[in-house]
Formats: sequence, C-alpha cells, structure tokens
Amino acid sequence: MSQRHRQRRGFTLIELMVAIGILLVLGVMIISFLRGALSMTRIGTARGQQYETAQTVLRLAEEDFSQILGMPANPDGPIDDPAFLLMEDPYGRQIIAFTRAWGEEQSSLAGYDAGRGSPAQDYSGDFTGRNVRAPMRSSHGNIEVVYMFEPVRGGTRLYRAERSPPDVNNGLITRVVAWCLQYEKSDDNDIVPGADIRDPNGPFAIGGEALWDQFELVADNVLGFSVECWDDWGNTTSWYSGPTGPVTRWSMSQRISAGEYALPRALRLTLIVAAEEPLRAESTLTAEVATGDNSVFVEDVEGFPDVRSPSAYLRVGGELIAYGSRSGRTFGSCVRGALGSRAQKHAAGATVLAGEAFQRVIQLPVTR
Repeated sequence: MSQRHRQRRGFTLIELMVAIGILLVLGVMIISFLRGALSMTRIGTARGQQYETAQTVLRLAEEDFSQILGMPANPDGPIDDPAFLLMEDPYGRQIIAFTRAWGEEQSSLAGYDAGRGSPAQDYSGDFTGRNVRAPMRSSHGNIEVVYMFEPVRGGTRLYRAERSPPDVNNGLITRVVAWCLQYEKSDDNDIVPGADIRDPNGPFAIGGEALWDQFELVADNVLGFSVECWDDWGNTTSWYSGPTGPVTRWSMSQRISAGEYALPRALRLTLIVAAEEPLRAESTLTAEVATGDNSVFVEDVEGFPDVRSPSAYLRVGGELIAYGSRSGRTFGSCVRGALGSRAQKHAAGATVLAGEAFQRVIQLPVTR
C-alpha cells in the first residue's frame, strides 16, 4: 500500500472511543453548568419575589400608618369612636384597623366629588376604592382602613379594605369588630367564620354588600403582619419583647375612657414573607402541640431560619411561634403566640411555614 493511501485511512476504534468519551465528559460538564445556572436563576427569582412582596406591603402600610388620626373618625361621631384598634381575628391573628387622613380629595375625581358632594345633589354613596366614578357623600377628609388575613385557618393572603366617610354605627371598622367578637377564639374545625362575612344579606353586610367584598388582596405568602405599639402611658422602654416591651393590643376608645393617650408614640411593623420554591421553608408537625408546649417537632427543617436570625419564627395555623433553639427536627425554647398572635393547639400533620422577617418603625404624626 502506498504512503498516500495510508494517510487517507479512517479513525481506529480506539480513537473513536476516546473522542466519544471526551464529548461525553464535555456534555456532562455543560449539563452540570446549565443545571447550576438554572438553579441559581430560580433561587434569585424566588428571593426577588420575596423582597418585592415585602417592599410593596411595607410601602403601602407606611403610607397608611403615617397618616393615622388622633381624633374621632367622624367629627360628628362620639369621642370614643374606634379610630385606632389592634385586636384578634377569630383565628388569633392580628387585625389592624384605623382612620387616616385622606389625601384623595385633592388628587382624584372620586376624592373631589366626595369632598364637595351632598345628599341634595344625589351624592350619597360611600367611597370603597373601587367605585371611583360613583357619586359620593362628603368624606370629612378621613377614611377607614383595615388590614386582615383571609378568613380561613392558615391563610397566607393579606387583604386591605378602605371606606369613607367613617361611620361609628355601620362603618367598616365597626362591622369588622362585630364579626371578630361574634366568632371570638373559634378554634374548632366545625366553625366557619367566613360564612357570615361573605353573605351580602348577613348581619355584617354594609350597604347591601358582603363585608368581605370590601377587601382587596395586598399580597400572598404573608405569614405575619404584626403591629407593636410604643406605649408612653405604660411601661414600654424598648422594642424587645417582655414586661417593658411594646404592646400588641390597643383600643383607642378604651384608652380615652381611662384618661390615657389615645395613640401610641410609634408603631413597629413586622412582616414575615414566605418564599416560593426552591427557597420555600415548609414542613408538617410530627406530633401534636398543646397551647403550653415550648417544643415543636417537624418532619423536615431544611430551609428554616437559623435560631440567631431575626426571622426565627414558625407559622402554624394562625399562630406565630418564635424559637430559640433547634436540634435535629425539633424547635425548642419556643415563645408561643408571638407578635400579637394567640397560642393555640395544633394537631399532628398541620402545616409549618417559615419565611424572611422585615421590620419598620413608623412614628405617628401626632407625636412628631
């Protein structure tokens, strides 16, 4: 065979196998790199959504809280009108209700109409945030606002309602308070507090509309939305929990009746937001938790915050539980009913969630 023919021969079997092996190694490396990049993208997206949710809620809440009024909601109403109130919903979660100044009168058609309208001009409706082109009666420059979770056990959707003008007899705050008192501490599964609140003909309806129809979704994956009050009249000397810490219940009418300050000096808002996959911290209880227990046993602890983190809270049902230690799949040194929630009994198999905590201190306008 000539030299020229020998130069034209094909690859040997060994050479082909070496080439294929190299290609396989390169392919595996590329796939691993792409998987890592995809995982990093998913983590970044989940983290971004978590922070975006937190900042959206905090901006809205700060705008509301920074304009809370230190006077009766309606100038024609009684002095003990509940213009600022922190209380429990039927599942032990905080409800935040207050009256704030309403700048919409200067910036929107609905606000302008509400400010100048009168029944004689057929301006007789209440402003609800959705009826911007309807004829409105005078708002007195104030609007009622309520923040609450959806009326189901373990719900993570935060809602907000607004209505003007304030009405001490049939207003938004009055109806929400009546609903909470009707189903006070209803922990049993056979009690459905959401039935009446969704009934347009029920005892808590406003103007022929169901009370729940007044609310609009603010954000999902909210595990905690808590307000703590700096009480100048009481013993508050720091934001740390304890006998000298902030209070998580407040009734403006009761404060006035007792001759105390109607409003706290400042509010600390704590927001706990859960992440989506792959950052979501979610597990289930492996044993029942009684109201006095200070340990919580779960199936998996992956992704849950470190005990030294300010986010070291568990959400079970409507209760927030702060934990101070973690060993294996057990959370210990627990503070039950944290951040204004209520200690409750939880059955094995209940969902346990955790998230990232965000805090903001807001000084009220009347104390600046």
